[in-house]
Amino acid sequence: MKKLMILLLLLVAAVSYAAEKRFVVPVGDSPSYGPDNALVTVIEFIDFQ
Repeated sequence: MKKLMILLLLLVAAVSYAAEKRFVVPVGDSPSYGPDNALVTVIEFIDFQ
């Protein structure tokens, strides 16, 4: 029963997380790795100061 409650809690958390806003970020000719038509793009913002 306890495992079922934990699983249910994780499922609810995952659904609420998936409802967050998504943004389209133009990558243009920035350096990249992988196929251009990938389903997910990870962008890392770095401040070198």
